[in-house]
Amino acid sequence: MSLLKAGRPSNKKEKAIASVKDTGEGTIRMNVNISKTLHKQIKQRALDEDITVTELVIKSLNTYLSK
Repeated sequence: MSLLKAGRPSNKKEKAIASVKDTGEGTIRMNVNISKTLHKQIKQRALDEDITVTELVIKSLNTYLSK
């Protein structure tokens, strides 16, 4: 009987490495904790620019990461 209850660690490591190497353009859900004030500012900016909050966040992250 194995003491590992969550499965073989090596299998999880291989899956994690494979997921990083995946070059497909699928999407994932990402959760972050932000203040209510920041959330309100993000929503207002998205409304001002007539885009969704998701589009605004993606646009902002791409701009930040391209620096």
